[in-house]
Amino acid sequence: MAKEGLARVAKVYSHALSFAQCRQWLAANLPRAECVEVSSTAEAARLAAAESGAAAIAGKPAAAAYGLEIAARDIEDNPDNTTRFLVIGKQQAPPSGVDKTSVLFATPSKPGSLVRLLRCFADNEVNMIRIESRPSRQAMWEYVFFVDVEGHSQDPAVAAALEELRRRSSMVKTLGSYPAAAL
Repeated sequence: MAKEGLARVAKVYSHALSFAQCRQWLAANLPRAECVEVSSTAEAARLAAAESGAAAIAGKPAAAAYGLEIAARDIEDNPDNTTRFLVIGKQQAPPSGVDKTSVLFATPSKPGSLVRLLRCFADNEVNMIRIESRPSRQAMWEYVFFVDVEGHSQDPAVAAALEELRRRSSMVKTLGSYPAAAL
């Protein structure tokens, strides 16, 4: 998005993740533009609105908020890419009927240890819809797992799976339960 279209763009503002998701388009369409990382896509739009020859990679609401024109659409390298945004609060969201729960857990690097923890969900018929691993930073080859499951932590099956996970795991942190986004 920009005030004056793409022809005069010498600088593009956005968040680092947005740049990472749009590298090919930027290289092909704005190869000489300086890419400047900022704290958020909203901040990128604000800066682009205040500067001649600047553009931003941000969402449609930011264009409307800052009086910018959408100069190009669908510029991501992978059209199936999605970005998750989280709202962090002090109160737990009540069950909505269509929820997700996000959990972190760790396990020692031993044969079968991960499958034993994942059985906590399967044995309680809780559908796991996402799993990622990250190095634990505690020891070489030790990992923390980030999991999303269907259901709210107060749902009996999810609560039972989490309790079993706590008994079997070296570390469990329930990040929260929240209404699932409509796709």
